[in-house]
Amino acid sequence: MASLLIGLGVASVVKDLTSMAAEDDVGAEVVRAREELAIEEANFKSLQMQNDQLEARKKLILDSLSEQGVLSEAIAEHGKFAMIAGLTDVKGRGVVITLDDKPDYDPLKDPIESVIHDSTINYVINILWAGGARAISFNDVRLTAISEINCVGPTILTYGVRQMPPYVISAIGPVDDLVEIVRSDSYLARLTQTEIGIRLNVSQEPEVVLPSFLKSRDYSLYMDLLETP
Repeated sequence: MASLLIGLGVASVVKDLTSMAAEDDVGAEVVRAREELAIEEANFKSLQMQNDQLEARKKLILDSLSEQGVLSEAIAEHGKFAMIAGLTDVKGRGVVITLDDKPDYDPLKDPIESVIHDSTINYVINILWAGGARAISFNDVRLTAISEINCVGPTILTYGVRQMPPYVISAIGPVDDLVEIVRSDSYLARLTQTEIGIRLNVSQEPEVVLPSFLKSRDYSLYMDLLETP
């Protein structure tokens, strides 16, 4: 009997040590993952800063040439095309819409609509365009003629960039019309009811600044299949 108890005690100790070792391994993997994430974030910020500096330098050169009368008409025309294509920063009166999942979402109890999906984001963006929006960004990524917002599992991607809630959609346009079209929409009203619980906030802003698409992605990646007729 004593031997049996000793054996059970040893087995229990071994099991506890094994569990502790497994937890240590998991903890070490988490630490490594966080370190790798910090490195990638630092690299991203560095590249983003370099890109901003290059864009600012390009703008100075173009402004200088225009002031000197060198290709001034072509540069002015380029500026208009770049603006409408989403390749420049723009500002103006607009709205900021914030969407977030239901608090304490429980996949076993709550409907699937209680989590924001790409279809929800695209729906809001489409009604904003319909309401007269002139420019839109999603989580600080400027949308262009090739809007690329989709889901991969539970993750929403914008032009391949992973997005996390809360999701912020900013739009420049006729403020009253944009606010009205969002607040009066029956589908969005349904999503914000208690049983679904999506959180939605709409604010009017005297000035909204939207970044250039070039600050987040390389537009040449989306021109590989295009040719001038």
